[in-house]
Parts: sequence; structure tokens; C-alpha cells
Amino acid sequence: MNDLALTYIQSAESLYLAIHDDIAARVRAAHPDAQHLEVSEDVDGDVELHGIWSAPVPGLGTRRLLRAPDSTAAQDGPLDLDELVEDLERVLVGPYLYQWGLAEPHPDHQHRDRRWITLPPADRAAHIAGIVRRYVPDAVSLICLFDASHRRIAVGFEEVIRADGERVTVPCPRCSPDTADSLWPHDISHQLAAVLGQLYTLPHLRSRHLTPCVDLESEHGEPLWLLPFPHPEPAPSPIPTPVAP
Repeated sequence: MNDLALTYIQSAESLYLAIHDDIAARVRAAHPDAQHLEVSEDVDGDVELHGIWSAPVPGLGTRRLLRAPDSTAAQDGPLDLDELVEDLERVLVGPYLYQWGLAEPHPDHQHRDRRWITLPPADRAAHIAGIVRRYVPDAVSLICLFDASHRRIAVGFEEVIRADGERVTVPCPRCSPDTADSLWPHDISHQLAAVLGQLYTLPHLRSRHLTPCVDLESEHGEPLWLLPFPHPEPAPSPIPTPVAP
């Protein structure tokens, strides 16, 4: 692929993700718990919104319908539904949301003609940190690599850095199968790679969160990037038990 074509693809990826982020911000302004949009698309590319859904409720595994279908409504509180549908038509015309797993077939088989649009994490760096800390609780940063020379950005991993400075090697999912010493399962690598790829694709997030490791090189000969993690939220102080007089 020549440089001009690659630049065009990378610019389109950034644009479509940025529009998708703007969609997410507007939807969450009306429904802070929103996680998915249920839509259908006809042969002409016209989109219809069927519902706004929450993430699965902890302990129940079921999602809440935050906005029921109503084809006659133009507004949903502060959310302009006509504008939302127009922007969805823009981002669904290309392959980019599908490549990142942000647009998928509906999870309910009876609605397989519909699309299930996932809204991105409000804070991707904090989301990545939360996933990694499930497996390395004292992790403070992640060293990873990005290969942007193909039709989509490929993501790999090098090391997790712990609070005491210890570096823990992460088997790269691009070239290593699961091993007994893998820090996390292969499907977790794919989850992390999707969100990291989005973070790298959006220039304003890349410059804010990623720092080139100029003195390091991976086994692939590609430059590495350091993602510092936000400080973990402090545990809430216990409520003192009243002492009876």
C-alpha cells in the first residue's frame, strides 16, 4: 500500500472514531448509563434507532432499556435524535466501527437484522488500567507497540510496570500463543488491543496518554509506547459504627 492510501485510511479511522466519540458524549448527556445503541439499516443506508441500552447490571447480567423506540420523537431530553441518526448513518457507511468491534450483529438472534453499537469507555486510559489491574493489582503503566503500516492498526504488548519498578513481560498476542505464565487470557488481550488501538488512532488521546519509549525496541523492531495509568481510586473510608452511650 502506498503512503498516500495509508494516510487516507488512517485519517478516515481517526475521523470516524471521533464522530463515534461525539455520539457517545451526546447520548450519555441524556442517559449517563448508556452503553449500547440498537439500530437497523436499510439497503439505502438509512438508519433507524430502536433503543438505547445500559451495560449488563452487575449481579443480574441483564441490560436496562433506557429509551424505548418511538419513531415520532425528535428529542430525547437534551439529545437531538434526528442529528444522532444522521451521524450514525455517517459512521456506519465505512468499515471502521466494525473493525474495532464497536458495531456488531444484534446479540438477540431474533433481531439479527439489526446492529448493536457499543459506546466507547468515557476514559479509555482508566478503562485499560482497570482491566490490567485485575491481573496485576499494583500495575502503574503498560508498554505496548503499534503497527500502523497496514489497513488497520495492530497492537502488541511488551511489559507491565509495577509500583516497585519491576517489569513483567507480557506475551505478545500477535505472535505468541497462551502460555502458563501469561498475565491474562487471550480474549483479554483482544479487549485491551481494541481500546488501545482506538486510543492510538485518535491524535488528541495519543498525545495526551502515550509517550514514545525512545531508548527501547521490541523484538519486532518497532518503537514502543508507554501508557501511564491513572492513580487508582482510593477505597472509601469505612463508616464508623455508632457507640451506644
